Amino acid sequence: MSQYAALLKDPLAELLAPAAFLAGRPGATRDSAQFFLRANPGFLGRNLPLEAARELSEAAGLAGFGTLLVPEAELPALPTPMPAEKIEVKGNGFSAKLPGAVIFIPYDSVTVIAAAAWDAEALPDTVQALKPGLFAKIAALAGAPLPPVPAAPKETFFRADVIGGEEVLRVTLKPEALDFSPLGPARSPSSLINFRLLLDTLATPCFGAVKNGFLPAFLASAPLAPHKVASPEAADLALSRLLLLSSPK
Repeated sequence: MSQYAALLKDPLAELLAPAAFLAGRPGATRDSAQFFLRANPGFLGRNLPLEAARELSEAAGLAGFGTLLVPEAELPALPTPMPAEKIEVKGNGFSAKLPGAVIFIPYDSVTVIAAAAWDAEALPDTVQALKPGLFAKIAALAGAPLPPVPAAPKETFFRADVIGGEEVLRVTLKPEALDFSPLGPARSPSSLINFRLLLDTLATPCFGAVKNGFLPAFLASAPLAPHKVASPEAADLALSRLLLLSSPK
């Protein structure tokens, strides 16, 4: 039997806007509602029997949230991510330098442009990160209990995706991996400011593209905490929803 997803019709819906509605559902709490929304951005329910999905959709409609019911198997698979090293605006589109290739994407071919942020443990890049493992080995040799390991620090990671082109390409942008030299005099010492400027430059001429709620919040320098998703996998799911919403009806 098919399982169904209930997703919001509005691509620009704020991430936590339905939290109060979901928190009022049987067995739910405010925390569980927010946890679900951050892990499943733009969705009100996942893997539901059809009747349960219909009931949820009807209740959401009464609460002011328009929804679509889609079989889980029909959620679009995302194109393979193509990480960009440099973006240059050129006339009616932009060129993306990728590892081993340069591609051009016209603005009018872009169907989806979205951005996301999430908090995750910073990847260690110094010998300091090896200490917990060294301590564990020493403790094991000595027959002593393991010393307490401090919680790994977390940092915020950003990503943007542009889906477009004749072959439906997915260009992935990460501020730490981009060469911002094409910004010229507008370039800032801050990669985050440069990332915001680049996304604003790309999003403005993509009139026909479906965009997500994080993008305008980020471009407006709004507080990001209410808009962060749970993980890169959650950002992928949100992108799949946008791709579905961008498809011809």
